[in-house]
Amino acid sequence: MSAIVSSSELAAEPPAQLVASTEAIACPLCRAWDRRPWGAENGFEAMKCGQCGMVYVTPRPKLEEISEANKIGEHRTADGALKVVYRRSPRKIRHYRDIVQLMFRAELEAGVPFSWLDVGAGYGELIEAVMDVLPPGSVVEGIEPMQPKVDCARALHLPVSSTPLAAMDRRFDVVSLINVFSHLPDFDAFLGDLRRVMNDGAILFVETGNGGDLSSAAEYPDRLYLPDHLVFAGVDHIRQFLQRNGFDVSAIHALRLDTVGWMAKNAVKRILGRDAKLGIPLSSPFRTVFFKARLQPRRT
Repeated sequence: MSAIVSSSELAAEPPAQLVASTEAIACPLCRAWDRRPWGAENGFEAMKCGQCGMVYVTPRPKLEEISEANKIGEHRTADGALKVVYRRSPRKIRHYRDIVQLMFRAELEAGVPFSWLDVGAGYGELIEAVMDVLPPGSVVEGIEPMQPKVDCARALHLPVSSTPLAAMDRRFDVVSLINVFSHLPDFDAFLGDLRRVMNDGAILFVETGNGGDLSSAAEYPDRLYLPDHLVFAGVDHIRQFLQRNGFDVSAIHALRLDTVGWMAKNAVKRILGRDAKLGIPLSSPFRTVFFKARLQPRRT
């Protein structure tokens, strides 16, 4: 296990010891190098920042390798490869329909059409849910870097494309990031890119876990999926990211992951010989958290 860096001062350069195709980084939130071991998997380590408590992988794959892995759905690991293409889940459509109706009740009841961009749309489950509930005349679009997911969504006639965010040339009233945060090496820079495609007063809708609030990975109810997951934030960490990038958080909604159904599903996976974490239902402090934040007016 890597040595713990014990300096409270911000560093200009990373430590010298790097592994091939990886790079050591400071905390993505506060930029401190002070950290302690939090969890490990697939030959990678997740460290908890000693200053702000954020959890992040270091050393992590280099940026070009992260980008390529996100396109093909496969990460190099100590055991060979971690495949993260997964499968489409119709259950998610019902789930996201309920969440959107809850957190966007005022906007839906107003009946005014609006435009929605889902970034990292996957197989299009959120897209399908949103299309079911938005007012008539609304425009919904998704972008996704992993081509197999795009192909699946397109086969279902869902408006999902592989267009990069940098190539988007119009603005939207809502932008969603559903379980995208943990895959991003630089959330501050990403939020800057998102602002470019958002109308004044637009809403950012984010889903991620509160892994950064956990004392160790032992409290996490699932596999860590390192290095596909690069960062694990707590609720206040996400709030800090959003506020310093010009967003006002207006609503937060948290759900358990470690339900009886979830743990039963993991038990079946183990019986079938697949890698899954077992635990006691309803015992983990982990939560899946939804954030609704509004973009502050741009300065002129």
